[in-house]
Amino acid sequence: MNDKATATTITGLVVLALAATGAWYQVNQSLQMSRAQFVASTLEPMAAALKENQGILADLQAEPFAEKDNGILESYLAKIRRDGVAKHADMKERLDTLAENDTAIVTLIKAYSPRAKTAAFTTEGDRFRNYASAWRERWNSVMELFMAGGNYAAAEVPFPRQLPEVVQAEIAAAR
Repeated sequence: MNDKATATTITGLVVLALAATGAWYQVNQSLQMSRAQFVASTLEPMAAALKENQGILADLQAEPFAEKDNGILESYLAKIRRDGVAKHADMKERLDTLAENDTAIVTLIKAYSPRAKTAAFTTEGDRFRNYASAWRERWNSVMELFMAGGNYAAAEVPFPRQLPEVVQAEIAAAR
């Protein structure tokens, strides 16, 4: 009888171990799917918005938008003073898109940062948030400066150029 009890106990433990392994596998697969969905809903849209912003910035730093020796916002301010607001609606639309994309990117950075896999993402994310905040303040002051006849301060916050590469590295690390 002792052999039967031992065999039954061993069989029970094996079944229990198999059930635990199956449950662990199920939870692990679910967690991996959840991570993949999170990457798809945060990092991939962030990368797309950054790519769009890079294209817009390249456009705005070239003719016909750029003014000699001026940044993007300074160029816009000079153009609307010279030609009027209506004539530069296409430039304003691009600048609005930059501001909207920056807001979306900051939101995605805030959502993803607690789960960041690389220190570079956190560092560059903080730089981008500072850049976006300063840029939005400058963009929001355009009409005030236009009406008052003022000019922008010479110092402009530089775009954190490493962020697109850091986001791609983070996507690779998260997968």
